[in-house]
Amino acid sequence: MNREPLVSIILCVRNGMPHVRDAVESVRALSYANYELVVQDGASTDGTLEYLRSIEGLLSISIVSAPDTGIGQGFNRAVQRCRGDIVGSVDADNLLRRDALDIVVRRFAEHPDAAVVYGACQMIDADRKPLHAWTPPEFDLLRLMEGAVVPPFATSFFSRAKCGADLCFDEAFRTVADFDLWLRLLDLTIVRVLDVLAEVRVGAQSSTWNAQNYDDQSAFKIRAIRKLVGGPSRPRVIEKLLERAEAGIYLWAVDSMAVIGGGQELIDRYFEKATKSDLSSERFRDVLARARPHLPASDATLGERLLQCGIQYIERSRPETALVYFEFLQAAGFDHPDLAAWLERGRKDLWDAHTATEVAAYLQSEINRRDRIIAEKNDWWSNEVVKRDATIDDIRRENEWMRSGWRRFVVRPPGTCTRRRTGRTAAHRSTKWKRLSAPSMRAIRFS
Repeated sequence: MNREPLVSIILCVRNGMPHVRDAVESVRALSYANYELVVQDGASTDGTLEYLRSIEGLLSISIVSAPDTGIGQGFNRAVQRCRGDIVGSVDADNLLRRDALDIVVRRFAEHPDAAVVYGACQMIDADRKPLHAWTPPEFDLLRLMEGAVVPPFATSFFSRAKCGADLCFDEAFRTVADFDLWLRLLDLTIVRVLDVLAEVRVGAQSSTWNAQNYDDQSAFKIRAIRKLVGGPSRPRVIEKLLERAEAGIYLWAVDSMAVIGGGQELIDRYFEKATKSDLSSERFRDVLARARPHLPASDATLGERLLQCGIQYIERSRPETALVYFEFLQAAGFDHPDLAAWLERGRKDLWDAHTATEVAAYLQSEINRRDRIIAEKNDWWSNEVVKRDATIDDIRRENEWMRSGWRRFVVRPPGTCTRRRTGRTAAHRSTKWKRLSAPSMRAIRFS
């Protein structure tokens, strides 16, 4: 491959406004100059095509607009127009990092057998606010078939020479066509790098954020797996299954030697044959921690791969799991310039996590104590209110009884006239009614 090969960047779009502007500007800002932007528009009606045709200042851009049956047909048409040795893409919702192509070209030069190079991505929201970075796991066929790892297409770059005719989408797939593509590339060398190559916009506009899409996505992924197993790649799939199964058996032997005390020599001999198992699995970590094998000289990449497993768990906020890898590598004498920094980071994150847990537990206990005190005070006040209301009711009943008794038991002084007479004297007119006292009234009432 040339030292500065031509890189083709495919932009498949249909009604991509307004975010397509950000995608194009990210291409314009690339520090690598030898690229072409291949635009395949699906007959947009929202002003996308007019905007694309108004673009000026790009080094190389070609635009074709025509109705298509979907992203599969659009991508295939664009691939046929590409002239570059390396083919990548940028969706209307995504952006390429300024140094993305420099990194990709350098990584292809470092891995001359690579058919694909893919990297990490920065998740952003609709307003380009950073959410979190995501570093995908290393490519693994069986984990791909399980759905545990699918390289992000936004950060994937393909060698046209190595991929050949397989660099296309199956147009029968209405969705997850890239999943089918990855399965077809299983025999090729696929390299994962840790560099962030793109910004991926997530949210309501993303198909993976729409729950209604998952029936179709699941069905088409299963369809792709059945096509793989039933096609000419079936022997390769079986070979991978056997390889993983054999590694699992040797991993069991390593664990058994640690338990029964079979000795370091047998542990190391079996471990050398177990390194093709799933390095990120809980079972593999348990064996590392229990058996403490030495790194085999026959696999020079194992230390780097284990380091990357630890870094992935750090990024997932699982420092305790990451430290299993880091501490094993340190004990095994793995020489890497970043190992000490990652080990310190893991221990710090674990300390912070424990501290945060303890602080959270203390704060929760204080909240519970406060709530208990408030509840006790509320109960006390409730009892006092009940007592007060009972006292008020007693006083009210007493007052009602008093008023009722005073109205009923009224006594005139002796000798007063009870009939109305004409010609009353002044003495009669000045006679006043008198009431009995409350004790007298009670005596009269209850006598």
